[in-house]
Amino acid sequence: MLLISSLEGIDAAWQTYQPKRVISLLSEDEAMPSFKGLDAQAHLALYVEKESCARTISNAAKERARRIISFVEEWDGDGDILVHCNRGVSRSTAAAFVVMCMREPHTHEANLMKRLRTAAPHADPCPLLVTYADEILGRDGAMIDAVDDLGPPCAAAKGPLTTLPLAA
Repeated sequence: MLLISSLEGIDAAWQTYQPKRVISLLSEDEAMPSFKGLDAQAHLALYVEKESCARTISNAAKERARRIISFVEEWDGDGDILVHCNRGVSRSTAAAFVVMCMREPHTHEANLMKRLRTAAPHADPCPLLVTYADEILGRDGAMIDAVDDLGPPCAAAKGPLTTLPLAA
């Protein structure tokens, strides 16, 4: 199962599901949560720093995309994976979309995005992260096209916990 949460909902998500892997995408001024009993290698903790110019923003986003992809490649698919950011709306849904594309490589990206948006109407995936993941995964623009084709999300200050089944 793929779980998407806000930082506020992370404790409840952790307690309820006890996922085997966690991806945290937080700002540099937010405290990184710890997950009792989770092996440090199973927690990808990424800080989104306040980059100062287009080049550093681009380089940082590309590096985050690489690290997410490497982390998911190391996962055998056993157990749930939890992805969270501050609000559970943009960075986490972008990373969740990357996970979906990697776990279901033969499913059209637009169909994956439709499933994500249906489960999480508030989802507004970060286009820069998706663009670099698309490039690294060799998806020929299909991932970013799926994001670009989305209508506006339903407004939400914070996303509720979202669960999505993943292909085995």
